[in-house]
Amino acid sequence: MHLTFTTLAANQTHYFLALCLELEKQGYSTSIISFHEESNKLIADAGIKVFNVFEIYRIEKEKNLNIENEFSALLSKYQIECPNILLSHEKVTFLIKDSIQLKEKFVLYFKALEKFFNELKQTHQNNVVLFQELGGFASIVSSFYVARGMGYDNIYFEPSFFKGRMFFVKNTFESYKVQENFSLPIEPNVLAYLENARANKTIVIPKKDASHYQHPIRKIVNTHNIKRLFQKLFSKYLSNQKEEFNYIGSFVYRHIRMLTNRFLFIKYYQPIPSEKFVYYPFHVPMDVALTVRAPLFVDQYYLIDYISRNIPNGYSLAIKEHPAMIGVVEYKRIKDLLSRNDNIVFLNPDINNHEVMTRMDLLLTVNSKTGAESLMQGRKVICLGDAFYNKSKSVRFVDNIDNLYKHINTALKNNAPNIDDINVFFNSTYSQTHIGELYYCSKENIAQSSLSISQYVKANYGK
Repeated sequence: MHLTFTTLAANQTHYFLALCLELEKQGYSTSIISFHEESNKLIADAGIKVFNVFEIYRIEKEKNLNIENEFSALLSKYQIECPNILLSHEKVTFLIKDSIQLKEKFVLYFKALEKFFNELKQTHQNNVVLFQELGGFASIVSSFYVARGMGYDNIYFEPSFFKGRMFFVKNTFESYKVQENFSLPIEPNVLAYLENARANKTIVIPKKDASHYQHPIRKIVNTHNIKRLFQKLFSKYLSNQKEEFNYIGSFVYRHIRMLTNRFLFIKYYQPIPSEKFVYYPFHVPMDVALTVRAPLFVDQYYLIDYISRNIPNGYSLAIKEHPAMIGVVEYKRIKDLLSRNDNIVFLNPDINNHEVMTRMDLLLTVNSKTGAESLMQGRKVICLGDAFYNKSKSVRFVDNIDNLYKHINTALKNNAPNIDDINVFFNSTYSQTHIGELYYCSKENIAQSSLSISQYVKANYGK
């Protein structure tokens, strides 16, 4: 069995390379599809096969292809029904307005990936599986479609609710749907985990995202980030090395805007309301959870305005920035929301999320992990989008917001979810996840992650 991985950045390369070396010891053959040219020598020197996407990218780009025709052809070939959803993630993330630029990127990626997967097919026949982190970037999406077009399975790694464990999501962009098993004995370590999280009011932060949970000043005045900025500038302009995250200008602009907004918002920040309130926590605007899984709600400002008009009399709507992206929301849109809706309370982002959850009357979310954290605390939750918990009997899932007012009123009148049912859900979640932490390269984590992959492959492919 041949296992191939995609890498988009240096931290991903170190992790997937370590996995490959460990899996090779276990008898698997491995390779890495690289969207990060700076990593290629490191991978090759370690003895792992590396496919350089940008080598073919450059060759195909020189052919002056008719991009519109080529893009239409690949949509037909791979039966992609809604191409603008594919483009939307990078438009939001990298602030790109030019659709032709993105279509060209997809076309060239597809051509490179078709060559690589054809090569894998000649060598390994049908015994190939693609593993990659869930994402909406052109690299990830293109790899998914080409692998599926060749008949290969695509397994997405996605951090789960439990720290140090992952979902393996097979052949879909949709979230893993946890199936509640009421006959499964509750694991003592699961109960201990939940009780500890409830008592200490801790949030689950994957190690790969820990650096995002900082004040905007610390993100800019940060030795590591400054070093990486100069490395990216050197690689892009002096070494002519390409990578997926090569939009340096948008990266710098976003961080400056985050810092600016953090100070502009100070006069609007408020404490937790003393009266009854519904809570809507902001999602990361450029997260695949919105752009691909819940595109209807990409414009969260419109959604917040709509919610504020659907909450019952006597309630306010508390909103709060995502702790990993404080300042990334748009100042003008927030100012406009607050000026038109006196029942909206813009919470200070320094307030602990669990403090808000323990005092709210209802949480309303698209598919945020705050929904799972609120459920863990025994709170009422309405979920509007595609989430791993939206099939739980303890969550009110609303797939049509036309009647949102009725759903909110019903949820507020109903009793809180049963703690035994909640424990069953999280016990089921735990049993359906796999040990491993993305992009954490300790020997123990690499050994555990590679074992999880090996066990999954053996269980699903018998090899």
